[in-house]
Amino acid sequence: MGLLDRIGAFDRYKVSPTQGTSGLLTGAQQPMSPFAQQTARQIGGLLGMDMRTPQERLSALVSKGTGTFEEKMQVAQELAKTDPVRGLELMESFKAEEAKKQLKAADNERQQRFRTSLIRRNEAIGGSEERSATIADATPEMLLDIRKELLSDERQAAIQNAGAAGRMATGKAAGLSEKQVNSLSSLTDEQYSEVLSGLESDDKAYQNQETGEVGVYRVNRFGMVEVENPNGTNRWVRPTELNLKPAVKQTEDVGRANELTSKLAAEGVKDFRVVTNAARDAYRALDVNRSRLKLLDDNPDLITGGALAELTTSALITLGSSLGIEIPATANAEAAQALIAQGVEAVGQSIKAFGAGTGLSDADREFAKLGAGATQELTAANIRRMIELANEKAEEAIGLHQRIYKTLGDEGAAPSSLAFYQAGPSLPSELSQYY
Repeated sequence: MGLLDRIGAFDRYKVSPTQGTSGLLTGAQQPMSPFAQQTARQIGGLLGMDMRTPQERLSALVSKGTGTFEEKMQVAQELAKTDPVRGLELMESFKAEEAKKQLKAADNERQQRFRTSLIRRNEAIGGSEERSATIADATPEMLLDIRKELLSDERQAAIQNAGAAGRMATGKAAGLSEKQVNSLSSLTDEQYSEVLSGLESDDKAYQNQETGEVGVYRVNRFGMVEVENPNGTNRWVRPTELNLKPAVKQTEDVGRANELTSKLAAEGVKDFRVVTNAARDAYRALDVNRSRLKLLDDNPDLITGGALAELTTSALITLGSSLGIEIPATANAEAAQALIAQGVEAVGQSIKAFGAGTGLSDADREFAKLGAGATQELTAANIRRMIELANEKAEEAIGLHQRIYKTLGDEGAAPSSLAFYQAGPSLPSELSQYY
C-alpha cells in the first residue's frame, strides 16, 4: 500500500489540476469563474502565496520521497493541517515504526560486534576456520553456546601455554584458592581442566535455607558447588555462601536418576538434568513448530517441490517466517536463501540434539545435513519435512524423560526431587496437532 493510500484522507480533496482554486469565492460570496480562479492562482503565486490545494501539497511532498523518517513526518504534519486526527495518528505510527527500526538496528549492531569479537578470539587461540564460518552465520542462541565453547578453549589454552602461572590464574578465576590450585599440581593439564570445568564432579542436592527450594548442583573434590557467571563460565563457591544445606534424600534420588539415565539414554549421557533440559526444549519446539507448520499449511502454493531459487521473494519471506527467520522485503533471492539456511541449520541442530540416544536414520541424517547451509538443496517441501522430523525427535526426547521420571516416582522419590526434574505437561494422546 502506498503512502497516499495509507493516509486515506484525500477523498475530501478530490479535485482536478484545473480545479485547484475552485473553492475561491468573490466578495459577494459567489464562486469565481474558472478564468478568475486561474488568474487568482497566478497572482497569488507572484505574491509568494501557496495557492495549491491540500491534495496538491501532500502529493508534492510524497513525490519528493517518503523513504526517510523526516520525509514521512513532513507528510503527516501537512495532513494534520487539514485533518488533525488522521495527521496525528500518522505521526504516532511513523514514530513507533522509527523507534522499532532503531532498536532493531542497535540490536543488529550489537550482534555483529559480538560475532566479530568471537571470530577474533577464535583466531587468537588457533581455532578452526570452520568455527569462524559458523560464528558468521550462527543464530543469536547459537552464538551464546559458541561463546561458552570459546571460553572453555581459552581456559584450556591458558593452562597448557602459561605453565604454573596459567594454572594459578585460571584456578583463581574459577573460585579456587591458591592452596587448592597447588594441591592439583600433580594432575595433567587435561585432568586439571576437568576439575575446573566440572567434568570431574558429583551431582548432589542442596536446599536453600531461606526459600526451602531444592536444587541439584555439581560438587567438586573440595566440596564446592558450581555456579554460572554472567559470561557463561563456571565458578566454584562454598555452599554456605549461597545459604545451602545438604539434602540427603534428594541426593539419593539424583543418584538413582543418573543411574537410570546411564542405562536408558544415549551412550555417554549420565546426567538426568541433560535429559530434563532436552525435554523442556522439546516441549518448546513442539509448540513453536506447530505454528510454523500452520503457516506452511496456510500457504499451500509454497509446497511446490521446487528449489528455493524458483520461489518468489514473497514466498521466501513466508517460508522464512515458518523457520523463525525475518527476511526483509528488499532482500534479493540469494540473501533470502542464506537467511533461510540459518533457520534450517537451527532446525537441523535440534534434530541432532533431540536425536541423542535414539539414533538418526540415514534419511534423517540427510535432512540434518541440510542444516549445514546447503542452500541449493533446500526446497519448500523438504524444509517442511525437517520441521516434522524435529517434532518426531522432540517427542522421543520427551518420551525418554517421562520413562525415567515415572520410574523415579514409582520408586518413592521425594516430591522436591520430582519437582526439580519436571519438564512439562504430558503429551496429549492425539499428536496430530503437531504434524
